[in-house]
Amino acid sequence: MSVLSLVKKIFPFSYSITGSGNDKAIAQYRDEVNFTVHEYASGQTLNGWFIPHAWQVNTACIYHGNNLIYDAKSSPLGVASLSPSFCGELSLSELQTHLASSELLPDAILYQWQNLYRPKEMSWGISIPHKLREQLEDVKYRVEIKTELTPSTMKVLDYLLPGESKETIVINGHNCHPFQANDDISGCAVAIRVIQALEKKSLKQKLKYSYRVIIAPELHGPMFWLNEMSQEQQDSLKGCILLKSVGNKASMRLQRSYLGNQKIDQAAQSAFANQYGEFEQGEFRSIYGNDETVFEAPPYNIPTISLTRWPFNEYHSDLDTPETLSEQHLQDSVDLVLNIIEHYENDKPKEITKPSQHSSTTSKQDAPNQYYKINFKGLVCLSAYGLYKSVPPVSEAGVDYNSLHGRWNKLMNCLPRDLDNNMTVNELAKKYQLPYDEIQHYLQQWLEHGLVKIENTP
Repeated sequence: MSVLSLVKKIFPFSYSITGSGNDKAIAQYRDEVNFTVHEYASGQTLNGWFIPHAWQVNTACIYHGNNLIYDAKSSPLGVASLSPSFCGELSLSELQTHLASSELLPDAILYQWQNLYRPKEMSWGISIPHKLREQLEDVKYRVEIKTELTPSTMKVLDYLLPGESKETIVINGHNCHPFQANDDISGCAVAIRVIQALEKKSLKQKLKYSYRVIIAPELHGPMFWLNEMSQEQQDSLKGCILLKSVGNKASMRLQRSYLGNQKIDQAAQSAFANQYGEFEQGEFRSIYGNDETVFEAPPYNIPTISLTRWPFNEYHSDLDTPETLSEQHLQDSVDLVLNIIEHYENDKPKEITKPSQHSSTTSKQDAPNQYYKINFKGLVCLSAYGLYKSVPPVSEAGVDYNSLHGRWNKLMNCLPRDLDNNMTVNELAKKYQLPYDEIQHYLQQWLEHGLVKIENTP
């Protein structure tokens, strides 16, 4: 069976973190691979994150008088995820603050995901075609949204292919975006085809290392899965390959791990060079942001690379369908991962050294013998503490992580690893090209929330 046919098989489900869509899809995944299904009850919290209850939309309409202007329930993406119920009359300007559309994709319905990850900023929202939004008149509108929440469980699909060594490489795709093929059903399908190929190969020749496919809702799935692991299981995870939007026709890009020089980085760079010759690569959090912050979070510190063909025009919209994907590029993604694994299996790891840390040229001085130490385990939901620095707007070129906005977002996401590596405020200021005083103030906020503590020795 082709990779694209597998995408079509597991695509038509209303995925989220929890809910009937994820539950119904499990049989399709297990028809391919004998996954173990780990379940985590909705309502659980971890480091400020929460597993939401299953959410259902019963009514979502915009009226002018008795005239129905728009039925948002007509699209599975028409209502922002986890929108609460709402009934009221609004002016056009008030309504506009709750609408989402795209000038570049005037017919598209956008996927609104923010409520899933920002529990203290939750509000109702409606996605509407931009061409219809432009036709709205400056009159009063009545909005009726009726939604309901029911207890459920988050499912994490887990399959381990043991090798001679317990040293394990994780292969990860996320299945939480409803009716979106490239992001990231493509990653799930490629992961499945890779493990099937490895299993077939292992029948003839024992694999040196073990390989583990994890398919789960992004952030929440890997986070709760890692948290419940034994120390021995955590210690066995030596690297992670994230497959994020890998089925479109753009060139594949490599995002390196936090340290950037680990064995998984070396294997990936060799495989990319072998398969493509020239290719684009970037440092941690410089190309794409997703589950790498979960796997790389202290104390796990699992070297994690990302493979992606992002950005693409249909991103986070109902236009992201299987018809936009390429069997050739999906198979190329499978071949690339197998190529990386072959290099990992056969190449001896080089000596690994952490990046050298240099003092900043800024005139500010750190307090003598003062180091900030993280006071938590795993990934923290910073929006729950008012510490979230949002990602810059996405353009056709992706995200500009070199902009001021982008540098703050990178610092926020890398800060736990930076502090774990004993970086000073001066060093942070130099690394991210940000003002010393502003970083010091930001760290003070982390301190006030008990997320970090001050120690006198590194």
